[in-house]
Amino acid sequence: MFTAEAKPRELKDEPFSADPYMTDSESGIEKPTGVFEDSPIEEVRAAVMPSDDTSLPSVTVRSTVLGLIFTIVLSFINQFFWFRAQPLTVGILVIQLVLFPVGKLLARVLPDKQVGFGRFTFSLNPGDFSVKEHVLLTIMANSAATTAMGIDIIVIQRQFFNLHLSWGGGFLLVISSQILGYSFAGLLRRFLVTPSSMVWPVNLVNSTLFNTLHGRKPPAAEDSGDDDTDANAADGTQPFWKRMTRGRFFVLVFACSFVYYWLPGYIFPLLVSISWVCWIDKKSVTVSQIGSGLHGLGIGSFALDWNTVVSFLPTPLSIPVWAHLNMLAGFVTFIWVLVPAFYWTNTYNAKMFPIYNTKLYDKWGGDYNTSSVMVLDKNTLDKAAYDKYSPVFQTVFFALCYGQGLAALGAIVSHTVLYHGRDIVKRFKDARSGEDDIHAKLMHAYKEVPDWWYAALLVVAFALAMILITCFPVDMPWWGLFLALALAIAFTLPLGLVMAITSQTPSISMIAEWVMGVVLPGRPLSNLMFKNFSTVICQQALGLTQDLKLGHYMKIPPRELFIFQIVGTVVAGIVNLATTNYLFGHIPDVCTEAGYPWTCPNASTWGAGSIIWGVVGPTEYFSSKSVYHSVPFFLLIGFLIPIPVYLVYRWRPQSWVRYIHIPVFMLGPAPYPPAPTSELPTWVTIGVLFNGIIKRYYTRWWRKFNYVLSAGLDSGVAIAALVIFFALQNQDTKFPAWWGNPADGPVDQCPLAKVAVQGVNAYHG
Repeated sequence: MFTAEAKPRELKDEPFSADPYMTDSESGIEKPTGVFEDSPIEEVRAAVMPSDDTSLPSVTVRSTVLGLIFTIVLSFINQFFWFRAQPLTVGILVIQLVLFPVGKLLARVLPDKQVGFGRFTFSLNPGDFSVKEHVLLTIMANSAATTAMGIDIIVIQRQFFNLHLSWGGGFLLVISSQILGYSFAGLLRRFLVTPSSMVWPVNLVNSTLFNTLHGRKPPAAEDSGDDDTDANAADGTQPFWKRMTRGRFFVLVFACSFVYYWLPGYIFPLLVSISWVCWIDKKSVTVSQIGSGLHGLGIGSFALDWNTVVSFLPTPLSIPVWAHLNMLAGFVTFIWVLVPAFYWTNTYNAKMFPIYNTKLYDKWGGDYNTSSVMVLDKNTLDKAAYDKYSPVFQTVFFALCYGQGLAALGAIVSHTVLYHGRDIVKRFKDARSGEDDIHAKLMHAYKEVPDWWYAALLVVAFALAMILITCFPVDMPWWGLFLALALAIAFTLPLGLVMAITSQTPSISMIAEWVMGVVLPGRPLSNLMFKNFSTVICQQALGLTQDLKLGHYMKIPPRELFIFQIVGTVVAGIVNLATTNYLFGHIPDVCTEAGYPWTCPNASTWGAGSIIWGVVGPTEYFSSKSVYHSVPFFLLIGFLIPIPVYLVYRWRPQSWVRYIHIPVFMLGPAPYPPAPTSELPTWVTIGVLFNGIIKRYYTRWWRKFNYVLSAGLDSGVAIAALVIFFALQNQDTKFPAWWGNPADGPVDQCPLAKVAVQGVNAYHG
């Protein structure tokens, strides 16, 4: 057993960096006792073991074979259902749960037999299914949990521009864009993995579930006054929660979550968004726009469905209260103040269109006819036809969300320079600067991934991307790849700093579209390809970094994790591509309204964006004669806002201003659209209740059960959703219509939320 030196942990006040995970000395919470040195972050102490057993195997026959099988199956399932109007995604929690009994079964039935020869001899069954095997193969299979973004590019090229990329071109597009970002993860380790303040909250839920399934419990949870032994539960005079073990609590929550989800998921879908304000006057457009939590502002609406609460956001039980309140402030500012103010003053001709969707419109309020403004054989803009027909218009909600995205990027840049600049420079000079916490010390037992591995990965992926650009009809110049890499390098670390402390994932897709739209206007294919490379590089770099942090918490050898992640990503990308080609060859009218339910909603949204940024271009779209000419100023506004906040913080470092985090404030409205507006208020309420009130007044309960509760809720919903889909919905078996499950109209019973008040499609009562 390799553990920390048995001495008390001296918890020091860490310098504030606008990511206020507070140390015990700052918060007044009692320090952990015992012989273990532990993390200075209480959230981490409650979820992660501060010890390691280096004898536990991780790379075994079980982990390798199961990892490959589950990667292939999951990549097929998730890509297959990605094209449906209501996509079904099997995520990491389902993988964790299913793999556990399968791994245990193989540990029982496989023979303890040595195979191979020489140094390559290994055992088919090295013993019990270890937690490290479980973590490693889960991370490998999780590479298939999200479909490759390059697949949507292939779909858009087919559907919008009648371009059919060959199998070889599709392979190069998917694999090169997926792998390029991984090479950047090597640069991010010293900033986003090693420092204890880089918590990555979503990993705490995964760590808790791993530890619970394998019967492990961090010392901080043991300090709650009990352990997972029958002797401790024998005393009938103890309170119920004292006698409840974490394992039993997980099973209880999982069962309740599984049973309850049948209500919002099948029987009573009104629970997805209870928009009671609409019921005051269902014949009023204004009331429906104000009250609808699905197609309006969602004022007063809330959700009684865990799936809705976490559908576009991470679990609220892993996010600190300061982040919840910052995001709520941003949500209220943009969604409940700016959107109605702009709409009811008819800014951007807002009343000509509905208040909330992502569609494109012409100047009369009708759907925009894209084909009438393009040179179809070249897929470029016909400027004369565009001037004759109509500029492109969008809803005020959609326009302001573009503004919010630009403001968030500006704020992330200035905030990173102000609050993290010195630390970044210091770590660039010395990768081992600063005192390691216990988890970093334990990881010294394993060989780190050498930098040349990441460099070699970069060279190979870059070469594949360059072959794609120069040999296939993707309409992107070779220098565009260098520009995409430069953009990704500039933003990956700042975005990672935000993601590491909030689990929110900002995107550079908007700024990427803007940059290429300015450089090469009127060329949508170039815009799509540039957006794909720059955005995916960031996404994959941060994805691998998050997995590295999970491996850091669970003490997985970094080299083994790196190899499994790369293999899983390549295998998943190939299966994604094969599944896509199969669907397009066997489903009539796929990715069209006529092909319902195979309507490809995500590709359709990206396609609309390619029209705005690629066909029309930002120069035309934001020109002085355009109603949207003021939107780019949001970038400057976002960049400037952190400056006065930082100056006040430097003046009064212990005041409440230290909790203001402008990038997180800007992320409040980030999921909108397409997220339901009833989501975030409910999400914040739950987060403040558990990570604010319960954590403060029932600290022992929170330490023991908080993350177990989150894992149980997520897992129950995920399994119930699979059962409902495959057993009922996929067979077109619908629950009988009643008040809580209307046969016609929106499920939240706000019938007029999607109409306009002016224009050709105006509602006239």
